[in-house]
Amino acid sequence: MVFKNDKAVSPVVATLVLVVVAIIGAAAVGALLGAFSSDVSDEASAGETSGASSTELLIGGSTTVQPVSEVLADAYMEEHKGIKVNVQGGGSGAGVSGAEKGVLDIGSSSSAIAKADHPDLQVFEIGGSAVVLIGSNEVTAIEVPGADAAAQQANMKAIYTAAVEGVAEYDDTLTASTGAALTVLQRSSASGTEETFSEYIGDGSKTFIDGTEALGKASNGDVYSAVKSASTPTIGFVDYGFYNSDDSTELHLIGLGCTQAEITPTNIKAALKVKSTGTGTADFPTGLCRNLYYCTLGSPSSTEQSFINFAMSPGAIDFFHEAGTFSAYDYQ
Repeated sequence: MVFKNDKAVSPVVATLVLVVVAIIGAAAVGALLGAFSSDVSDEASAGETSGASSTELLIGGSTTVQPVSEVLADAYMEEHKGIKVNVQGGGSGAGVSGAEKGVLDIGSSSSAIAKADHPDLQVFEIGGSAVVLIGSNEVTAIEVPGADAAAQQANMKAIYTAAVEGVAEYDDTLTASTGAALTVLQRSSASGTEETFSEYIGDGSKTFIDGTEALGKASNGDVYSAVKSASTPTIGFVDYGFYNSDDSTELHLIGLGCTQAEITPTNIKAALKVKSTGTGTADFPTGLCRNLYYCTLGSPSSTEQSFINFAMSPGAIDFFHEAGTFSAYDYQ
């Protein structure tokens, strides 16, 4: 049949045209909805990812506390995927100051934080450790003689007082003399480790011995590395955790108020218990023991409190041991 009128369209053709239009329209709408759905999904995923990494804790301060904070942070992040914990050092003074200024979420200190001096801080005792004197292999023959702790402290104070440009003279009993040259190390900034050592060998003051020219190092790790790598007789004081976690044969523990054999985790934990509870006995000097702290500006946030609770829980004991220090549960 030939159509005589171009404007005339059969009902069948018209129906087919409508069906095709409907199919094309549905496909287009489907494509649009699919694209929209994909965009929404991508935005939601991006939002979830952004939200998951938006909660961050910054912990800093004591280089004694830093190793255990790093271990705790790794374990905590494993259990709390949406939280990132960054750990820095800087020294106890930096930890307290950083928390007070709100620069740090959690400050760390190996020195007691007096409420009278820092009224805006909330303080949490998380563990304990001790300060030890270490020597390079060149001083392995040296022993501080006798069991008289006061005499040993006086000997060491004399060594540090005699230091000029980082070098003192000593004899084979670590007594200041006109003998061999000895490199003497201390800390270069506010440090709980230095305060503990200074109180013990000095006059009870937390300020290091006036007039000493011992070489300053920025951290426990720097002192430890300098003594360990020394090619000449060298001594320095560090937290026991740095020795305990390494137990290097290249270093020599020097007893102050005890023998080298008495510088053990068991004896240090006993001394921490005596210091903390006033009960028991210890062969290691309690004056070289100290507690480890976290602090926050005012009441901690829910995330800060969650991390602190994690650090103070019985389940965290092994993390402290991994870092060479002790949980509060070890000595209570």
